[in-house]
Amino acid sequence: MSNMKIILTAGGTGGHIFPAMAVANEIREKYPESELLWITTNRSNEKEIAERFSLKMLSLDVDGIQRKISLQPLKAILKTIKAINYMKKFLKKEKPDAVIAFGGYVCASVLWAAKSAKIPYFIQEQNTIMGAVNKFFVKGAKNVFWGMPLVNEKCEMKNVELSGTPVRKKENYDNFAYPAEIDKNKRTILICGGSQGAQSMNNILVKAVRWFSQNDFQVIWQTGTASEGELKNEFSDDKNVAVFASFTDLYPYYSIADLLIGRAGAGTISEAELFALPSIFIPLPWSAENHQWHNAGWAENCGWALRFEQNGEASEKIIAFAEKNLVEKGEFYEKMKNCAVKNSKNSAEIIVQKVFSLKN
Repeated sequence: MSNMKIILTAGGTGGHIFPAMAVANEIREKYPESELLWITTNRSNEKEIAERFSLKMLSLDVDGIQRKISLQPLKAILKTIKAINYMKKFLKKEKPDAVIAFGGYVCASVLWAAKSAKIPYFIQEQNTIMGAVNKFFVKGAKNVFWGMPLVNEKCEMKNVELSGTPVRKKENYDNFAYPAEIDKNKRTILICGGSQGAQSMNNILVKAVRWFSQNDFQVIWQTGTASEGELKNEFSDDKNVAVFASFTDLYPYYSIADLLIGRAGAGTISEAELFALPSIFIPLPWSAENHQWHNAGWAENCGWALRFEQNGEASEKIIAFAEKNLVEKGEFYEKMKNCAVKNSKNSAEIIVQKVFSLKN
């Protein structure tokens, strides 16, 4: 069995970090003697995540460059240069076999140092629009793993593979202790706006949620903290609507849902595919370069999701879909489920096999 010393680098958001954690888990499962190090920032809850995944962590003091006239870009560049110099010495001492980058500005320092030291590096891009750091370093990558096909991308790439975005494996949730207000045997709509919720999306879904309730669907609504109080009050007398600010783990809720309504982050899309969960995506209108709109378009083209704009017509479109496809699960709904199964990939395994082929 080949074992390697691997550096995973990812930071900024869960959309970058959790694919890295999924790959870390896959490496430990397949190559348990390998050495893993996660290089990230110290800006959020990275330390807590490292402890949860029992992963050795190194944090770098770096910042993203803000696109406005100020001294911030200069300070960010100076921090990056300092981090690059540190990483060059670090890599020379540690001599890792490979670096896998998942996005976020922290990757720039690590990839620059890896490229200088001629250490093989791999890039995983989750979205349909490539992030700035990935775009800068993609030409020298040993392999580039796409979560979804890129749109409007002209930069030079070689050894590209459509791997999907890595997510952790699902388990059996038959014995999961759901909150008392949730009936796991009832027809269920799961609304999820991401880890922070989505207040602007929540506001346009009230009419659809009322329709679902009146038609005896259970709605599990992860609202985020900003909307929780208002919506709990709005639906306080409605036994079919369960409002929560957030969940530690959405997987048990995916497992009992008949339909997902949510944003179109790459992680959400891959998780919905994993659970063969037909979905309606309402992309975040101000996502960078409108990448969520393109993400949702990819899922829609694959046949297992629909993409609706965030506007006053969204509820009406959702109700129309539900009347036709959910009141009685018809042919189109089953086709959506089958398409999700067909498109789901064991992304972490694909990436790990390719990385570890360096040693074989």
